[in-house]
Parts: sequence; C-alpha cells; structure tokens
Amino acid sequence: MAVDLVGFGRNRFFIQRSSLPLGFRDVAALLGRWIESAFQEPVHVVGVSMGGHTAIHLAAARPDLVRSLTLVNTTGIPFELAPGRHLANIIIPRGALSFSTILARDALRSGPMSIAVAFARLLRDDARPLIKSIRVPTLLLWGDRDPLVPLSYARQLKEMIPASRLVTIPNAGHIPMWENPAAFNAALLEFLREVDRGQAILPVRTGEIARPPFAWPITGVASHIAYRQAGTRRDAVLIHGLGMSSAYLGHLASALFDSGLHAIAPDLVEPLSPVEHARKLIDWADALSMRNAIWVGHSLGCNIVGHVARLRPDLVRELVCVGPLWTRARHPMGRLLRRLLLDAFREPLALYAYVIPAYWNTGLARWWTTFYRSLGDIRNEPPSGLMIAGERDPLPDMPDIVRVPGAHACLFSNPAEVTRLLVAHSPGSA
Repeated sequence: MAVDLVGFGRNRFFIQRSSLPLGFRDVAALLGRWIESAFQEPVHVVGVSMGGHTAIHLAAARPDLVRSLTLVNTTGIPFELAPGRHLANIIIPRGALSFSTILARDALRSGPMSIAVAFARLLRDDARPLIKSIRVPTLLLWGDRDPLVPLSYARQLKEMIPASRLVTIPNAGHIPMWENPAAFNAALLEFLREVDRGQAILPVRTGEIARPPFAWPITGVASHIAYRQAGTRRDAVLIHGLGMSSAYLGHLASALFDSGLHAIAPDLVEPLSPVEHARKLIDWADALSMRNAIWVGHSLGCNIVGHVARLRPDLVRELVCVGPLWTRARHPMGRLLRRLLLDAFREPLALYAYVIPAYWNTGLARWWTTFYRSLGDIRNEPPSGLMIAGERDPLPDMPDIVRVPGAHACLFSNPAEVTRLLVAHSPGSA
C-alpha cells in the first residue's frame, strides 16, 4: 500500500484552510493512526527521500507499529558544505527521463509553495537524535551515484542505527527503484523475507531502549473531532477553554508525559453550550473506546468536563478543573469581561503566540456566541473534583481552590506545578 502524504498528490487539500504540507511529526502521527486502523500487526515501512525522513519519525515515535524499516536515499542528516560529492554524480544514470515526467506532473499538482515549504522543513529538521533511537531491523538502500543525497550520508546512517545494513544499487542515483528496478527489488525483497523469517540483523542492546520523544501533533479524527495525542495510552483527557485549540495544551501534555501520563486533547466544535460540547465529547470518547480517564478542563473547559462526569461517570476517573469560572455573581458577563481584561496584563508574553492565532481562527462571532451560550452554565453548582487556579488569576470565584504560581493560564506558564498536584491527587495514575 502506498500513501499520498498530506499536502501532496490527492491529499493536497486534506488540510482545511491550507494546502501546505504538514510537518514531519504531524505526518508521522497520522501515518501511525492509519497503520493502527488498517493493519492488525506491525508493518514493513519503506520510505524514499523525504518519505524516508518521515519514516524515521514514525519508527522512532511508534516502534510498536514498524516490523522493519527501509530507507531509500533518505534525508534526515543535515547537509554538509561539500559540493564535490554532489558534483561527482551530476550525470544522472538511466531512468531519470521517464521519472522526470512524473516528477514534473506532481510538482505542478502540489504547487511551488508546497514544495518550497516541504524543502525548507527538510533542511531544518535534524533527525539524528531520532535516528539513534531506532531499534527495528533497518535496510539502507542507496543509489551509488546519488547527486542529491550522496552515499556518504548512508554510511553515517549505518553508524547511527545498530540494526542496519547498507546495500548500494549500481548505476542508480536518487531514484534507484526507477533507475535500476531489478537490483532494487531483489535487495528489498531479500531483506523483507529475512525479517519475516526472523533472520534479519538485530540491534546490540547495551541498555534500555530510549523512550520515544514527546510530540503533540494532530493525531487523528474520531466522531468528526480532530485530536492531539502524546504517547500510546489515553490516561488524561485535556479540554481547552473558549477560543483556544488543543495546541495550547502542549506544555501541560509535555509535563504529564514526563511524569508518565499520556494525554489526549480534542479540538472543540464551536459554537455550542458546555452541555452540548459534553455530549459530542462523549460520542468522541466512545468512538475511541476510552474509559476511566482523568479529565482536565481549563476555563470554560471545566464546565464541559463537569457535564461529561455527570452524564457519563464511567468515562471519568478523576475530575480536575484549572481556572474554573463558576460564580454566583448577579451579572456574570460583566464580571468575566472585566477580569479577563485584568488577566491579560498578568500573563506571560509567550502565551500570545498561541492566543492571537487561536482567536483569529475562531472568529469574533463564534467566540461571542459560545461565550454567551455558556453564561447560564457558569452560575450552576460546580461539580466535586480538584480545583486549581493561578495565584494571580482574577477569574475564579470559589472557595477551596488550590493555588499555583501564575495567572489564568497557569497550565501554560507553570505546567509542572499543575502536573504535580494532579499526580498527587491521583497517585495510582502515573
């Protein structure tokens, strides 16, 4: 099975509002979810050029899905200022002409902007830390006359991956499956058969396998709701506040990941009331077969997780509310707007790199409609659970709140403190 990466081929328009390709982590995460849903066991992964670069991210983050890895003239190691190596292979072997027709057609289909963005990301992404963590059987299949990624890069990969072997394809450049398909197919099939027979080279284990690095990409879609996920489990569900996106919760997800908890966070569908959001999230959780997780809400997300716990207690093991907005004030709209303005001067400047694009994408009309539909809910009786707020947060209007450093966005500015309280409150979760 062959995949059109997001931003290319027939998946060029996969992303709403943009046709540009995703980053390596995001694409690898989507590939991981696809493999999980399409196959019943780990698969052989073959990546060519930038596809191999993506496969490196996949094999490092999800080794449980990869039976073997084949990297064909792959990028991932920063390019050196050594033009002689490239010029030595400038005369491309046979097969380039036939391939150029496909290359030209795909380049026109993807568009120059997509190609430029992908190439810039390729140059900037140093995958060497990930390469060194790969522990699956790996074949490095290289054209011996590649002018773009010369053979010297394959030799560096060979030194970094303990379970690897290097096979060169004679009379071939950057596209050996076109330039010498007989030799390419023979080498690849021999390797795959060895892996299936259990005869492939295995890594020399000198210690524990490195834990996959933290990543917080868009991971998949369930029940029409996109979500991000760190790790392979779903220990904690993070629900963001009004106008934000799940990207905003990356700091907290990273701190949870370091403590041993894997987080998942959906992007809410707007504009809805908190109870309507809760019903949609219940369908989303059922689609992912989630049960008995820690549900963490922030700001108006607290109202949403409160309704989830009330409607489906089997989904919620612990309820945690960060910066809750429940109030008995006679005029909650005026109170919240005044205090939101005050809080804006207490937050770190780094927060606005997330806030401004998120509010722009939400739109003023949708933001206001969702805020208005939530006003009645914040005057309800709050649920029982752990209530956390920043020491300088002017919005909470409740007793029995545990304070941590920071303001309303304390889970952004001080995620370690929020995580410490959460783990202490749920000692059996880590």
